Amino acid sequence: MEFNATFLVSIISFLVFVYLMNKILYAPMEKIVAERQKFIDDNFDSADENYQKADELSAQRDEKLEGAKNDARSKYIDSVNDFKSQKSNIVSKAQDETDGELAQAYENLNNISNETKEGLKSRMTDLANDIVEKVLGYRSEVQGFDNDAVDKILYH
Repeated sequence: MEFNATFLVSIISFLVFVYLMNKILYAPMEKIVAERQKFIDDNFDSADENYQKADELSAQRDEKLEGAKNDARSKYIDSVNDFKSQKSNIVSKAQDETDGELAQAYENLNNISNETKEGLKSRMTDLANDIVEKVLGYRSEVQGFDNDAVDKILYH
């Protein structure tokens, strides 16, 4: 292999070509690639920050939602307890009124019963005479009822 001037010119022209290509083509392309890589990295970092913010907001939302649920649950329980208390008061009041009415009804029944018994007691002589007349066929006056025996029969 021979090293002559053509070979030296070829090497120099190749080096000039590489230098010019580096200045004209490769350097701008490396700059564009670097800018794109920076753009991608910035967008990736921004996306990562946004993802973290979204997670924080989601956690805050979940926390607020849980707080709202707890508040609603406690208000519901308070309302139910209030209604139960009101129900208990209404039932108790109605029961007291019913007990009073029932006691009044028993008292009225006892009064009517006593009045009926006293009326029956006063008419017992007439009834006895009517029975004797029906059985014997003539009227005879029955006398001398034992009031204690009559009271024992009527009131027991």
